[in-house]
This record gives sequence, C-alpha cells and structure tokens, in this order.
Amino acid sequence: MKEALKTPLYVKILLADIISNFGDILYYLALLNYVLQLDRSNLAVSIINLSEILPILSSFVLGYLADRTRRRYEAITGTLILRIIIYVIIACIMEFSPSLLIVAAVSLFNFISDCAGQYENGLYYPISNRMVRDEIREEVMAFRQSFMLTLNILFKAFGGVMILYLSFSKLALIDAASFLISMLIIIGARKEFLIYCSDSDAFSKPDKISIGSLRKELGSAISRLWQMSEIRDTLAVIPVLNAGLAIVTPVAVLCMADNPGFCIINPAITISMLAMCEPAGRIVGSALTISLLKKISLRKALQIVLLITAVLLLGIVLQNIYIVLPAMFFASFWTGCIDPKMGAIIFNNLEEGMLATAFGGMTTYFQLGDIASRLILSAIVLLLSPPAIAAVYAVVVVGALAYITMNGNTKGKEEA
Repeated sequence: MKEALKTPLYVKILLADIISNFGDILYYLALLNYVLQLDRSNLAVSIINLSEILPILSSFVLGYLADRTRRRYEAITGTLILRIIIYVIIACIMEFSPSLLIVAAVSLFNFISDCAGQYENGLYYPISNRMVRDEIREEVMAFRQSFMLTLNILFKAFGGVMILYLSFSKLALIDAASFLISMLIIIGARKEFLIYCSDSDAFSKPDKISIGSLRKELGSAISRLWQMSEIRDTLAVIPVLNAGLAIVTPVAVLCMADNPGFCIINPAITISMLAMCEPAGRIVGSALTISLLKKISLRKALQIVLLITAVLLLGIVLQNIYIVLPAMFFASFWTGCIDPKMGAIIFNNLEEGMLATAFGGMTTYFQLGDIASRLILSAIVLLLSPPAIAAVYAVVVVGALAYITMNGNTKGKEEA
C-alpha cells in the first residue's frame, strides 16, 4: 500500500477522484431536497433515480468506447471540461422557479454527466493497471474502497449541512468547481500521465466502433472471465446475493408495519440502523482485507457471505431483529472483502485493452440482477406475506451456496 501512495500519479488521481465525488454527493443531496418543493415529488424522484440508473446500465457500452480510446489524457480532461460546462448550465437553470420541467432538464444533464464519468473511469483502468504491481493490487484496491466509503459518509453528513445554507444554484456551481479542481490536478500531472500512456496503442483496440464489434468484444471479455474459475463462481452467485440483499430493507419495513415488536426502540431508529449496517460493514471488511483477510480466497468469501445472507433472511422469517441487524453488518462486511479480491483477479489476468469492457459489462450485469429482484418483489408482495417472501429468497440463496460449495469440491477433487 505504501508503494502505491509513493507513486505521485496514483495520489493525484485519488485526490481528483475524492474532490469530484464530494461535488457529486453534494449535488445529489441538493437535487433530492429540491424536489420536495414540488407538488408531484414522487414523479420527480423517479426521474432523478432513472437518470442515475441508466448510466450504470450502459456501463458496458461506455467501457467498450474507453477501451478504444488512444488519446486517454486528452479524453479524461475533455470529460472533466464537459462536466464543468454541464453544471454551470444546471446552476443557471436552477435560478428559475422549481418545476417538474426543470427537474427533467436537470436530470437529462445529470445523465450526460454520469455517462461521461463512467467513460472516464474506463479510461483509467489500463493506467491504474500499470501503476500498481500484481502482488499488492488487492491490498491497494481494498484500501481505496474503504477510504472512499468512509469519505462518502462524511461528505453526506457535511453536504446535509451545506444544503441548509446555500441555494440550489450555488450548490451546482460547487459541483462544477469540484470538477474544475480535479481537472487542474490532472493537468498538473500531465507528464506522469504521458509516461504511463506513452504506448497507449498497446491497450487500445484499433477496430472500427460498431454494434458488431461491441458484441464481439463483450463476448470475448465474458469468455475470458468465464475461464477464471473463481470469477465464474462470482458471476453465477453474485446476482443471487444482490437479489437477497436488495429486498432486506423493504421487506423488513413491511414486517415492522405488521409486527411492532420487530424493531429496536421504534421503526425509524431500526431503519436507520439497517441503513448504517451496510456502509459500516463494507468499510470494515475492505479495511481488514488489507491484512487479516488477505489470504481468504474469493470462493471462500463468497460461501461465507451467502451463508450469512441466508441467516439474515431467516432472521426476517423468524421476525427477530437481533438476528437481522448483525447479519446485515456481516453480510456487508464480506461484500466489502469480495470486491477488491474480485477486482484484483480481473486486473491481474485480463489484457489491458479489454479491462473497461469487462468491468463495464459486470457492472451492468450485476445492476440488472438488482433491478430484476426489486421488480419481482413488487409483484410477489401482493401475493405473499413479508416472512414468506424472505423465506423464498432464503431458499434461492441456499441454492447458490450449495452450487458454489459443490462446484468448489469438484474442482478440489480434480486438482487432487
């Protein structure tokens, strides 16, 4: 880890990312607060959420484009300039009286900005790959994840105070300023960037951009990922894991409505505790991956988190909040451990020219699983009681656990 922090370009990129993240978090909080002034706030929130989800669903396309970009330094600075312009325009728009039309316009600009951000992230993958040695990659990724998650919590708290004193227009200008500062940091690191991008053709695809080329490249990336046994297990069970975790809070809230005893003190405090367990668990899990959990294999971590998630859902079935809360923390804890392990394996085994496509494809794939789970919940909540819903998801999670356990045992026998 110390080795990465001694690399000037790594530190500068991390600092630029921190500053732009602060602007994004502040703006998102401000936008959610803005819609409270509207009569049709539910529709406005739906529009905002859609503008946040769509860029994630298009991650594989943006990753594909990033893999074909040769002038990466210029492209990165270009995305930052675009985002500065966007938030200056948003600042001007928000000077008008609040309306649903303004929310729609701002959400459209926000969508474009987020797409630029996803594309920019893809541009960094080969550069990050060259800055960090394979041997310390998992440690570096775990540190970065725990550090950024901790800062996000602090930024949300600080942002919550700022939106009380500043106008929405000024908050948008602060977001624009955050991208300006990030751009200045990147411009200041131009020499270091050019060193790592000196042979950018080596990690850029020369093929013509087309639907056929996109399909071929994504298929190639999936094929390479599928050849890695631990990543294959991850691709098979993570959607099931995400499906189980995605319904915990809404189903728990439904349980509280039916059973006042399924809470600690009161429902509001219990919901807050559930919300806190997820980031707290991921932060601790990421931090311990640097040291204590470093030797735990990805497959073992997947088995543990699936087992804990099954216990979590069983706690909802039994209407026992004292099982649910610690299980939620530890499920998030092991999720925080899994992310850097999975990322390190992909970085260390995939060609630089397909990293953004692979990561983008996985992001879209996992997000689709989460969305599908929420849609299924919306349908079955009309047919089943909350404990019955939790029981159904628990059975599915146990099935995933059985699959990965038997698959691991089979591989062990073959290797023996």
